[in-house]
Amino acid sequence: MKKISVLLLTLFAIFTLTACGEEETFYTNIDNEELKEMLSSDEEYYFIDVRTLTEYNEKKINGFNLLMDVENLKLSTKLLEDLDKDIPVVLMCNSGNRSVEAAAIFEAEGFTTVYNLEDGIVGWINEDNPVE
Repeated sequence: MKKISVLLLTLFAIFTLTACGEEETFYTNIDNEELKEMLSSDEEYYFIDVRTLTEYNEKKINGFNLLMDVENLKLSTKLLEDLDKDIPVVLMCNSGNRSVEAAAIFEAEGFTTVYNLEDGIVGWINEDNPVE
């Protein structure tokens, strides 16, 4: 009986520790340096700002020429119909939270490669990178 209790306790500990591992994501977080490389690359990307129009008009990162407010995407994914799902998508918001929400939408719609600017435009500005 004691051996069974020890075995069950050991199995419980293994399952508990395994469950505490990192959560698997369907997108890749990128930092500012990786974004700079992508922006200057010859590879084709969709650079999409998922903030509001007001935020976009106040300041934006040069190269993010597509605006798709994540709140609008939640209501309808019609905006995504004209995009090639095999072209990598780079998403950006204010702090990196709304772009994670948008990444889930892009993934659900079948986009194969999605990147998230981890700290958004705030992190970009905090490292003295230029905005328009």
